[in-house]
Amino acid sequence: MLCARSPLRIDFVGMTDYHVACDQFGGRILNATINKYIYATLEPRDDRQVILRAPDQGLVVELADPAELSATGQLGLVQHIIERMGIDQGIELTTYSEMPGGAGLGSSSTIATCVISILSAFTGHRLSNYDIAEMAIECEKTALHTEYGWQDQYSPVTGGGVKYMVHWPRTDSRDIEIDILPLGPEMIVELEKRMVVAYSGISRPAKGILDKVAVGVRNEDPEVIVALKGMSECAEEMRRAMLRSRLGDLGALLETTWTYHKQLHPDVTNECLDKLHECARRSGALGGRVCGAGGGGTMIFFCEQNAEYPVKQALREQGATVFDFSIDRYGLYLWGH
Repeated sequence: MLCARSPLRIDFVGMTDYHVACDQFGGRILNATINKYIYATLEPRDDRQVILRAPDQGLVVELADPAELSATGQLGLVQHIIERMGIDQGIELTTYSEMPGGAGLGSSSTIATCVISILSAFTGHRLSNYDIAEMAIECEKTALHTEYGWQDQYSPVTGGGVKYMVHWPRTDSRDIEIDILPLGPEMIVELEKRMVVAYSGISRPAKGILDKVAVGVRNEDPEVIVALKGMSECAEEMRRAMLRSRLGDLGALLETTWTYHKQLHPDVTNECLDKLHECARRSGALGGRVCGAGGGGTMIFFCEQNAEYPVKQALREQGATVFDFSIDRYGLYLWGH
């Protein structure tokens, strides 16, 4: 039996990882892997059946033979990855997430990297971290018809921690660089204490918003371009603030990032998200934003010292689900029995 665990992420700054925009003018991301995970377990079978289980979704897919694998079937992303990895025998693969789908924490890409890594070990391919991330991007294009970013594929496979991720423009000889910020234990603990992470209760697929942002980039919409470049600058400013132990700057920078994010498309926010943001600010949050594409999912807030408890209470009263978190230190992890 092989097991894999891959962390989800919160993004202080996201959305700037659209490939076309990155090729033109680059993109910067600041995110953190957290202790909410995707799990995968693989067991070989003596017959040729492929059995896929997703207990968090209440799904079981049973195929008589690997030849029946299809990207268009139920759990199509997992089916396509198994087919792509050349599996020609019976296996039983169980995957589940600790967070609901549509939470804006990169679950689809994290599932992809988790499954690819466990199949890589099973087949003996021993793919590199880069290969796993790139294959996840390709498989999502085929199975989910998404062609947007790269942060969610690279984040779990490059280790744990707070990460500054840069995609250099096509004119630069560099491509993607990922740095785990060398934050000391006191900084990590302070960050974990003063951050509030809450699920809004709205599960919304990111594809609609991402597609519209992609159209804006292709059409050279000045509002979209300015917003993406502004968010990129915020990532750089947040990196500097963390490295200089100026955590107090994070609140205002999260607010600026959220302002730019909302410029990308009207669907990024709605009445529910605005209400949660407003009540958190009134209760002591210095700033906050929605993770992922927006429209729903998870919100993060950075609070005044000792204001995190009233912020959590206020969000709960508005119907949000606040969950404790810590920063994951390992990234994608694989083990066997």
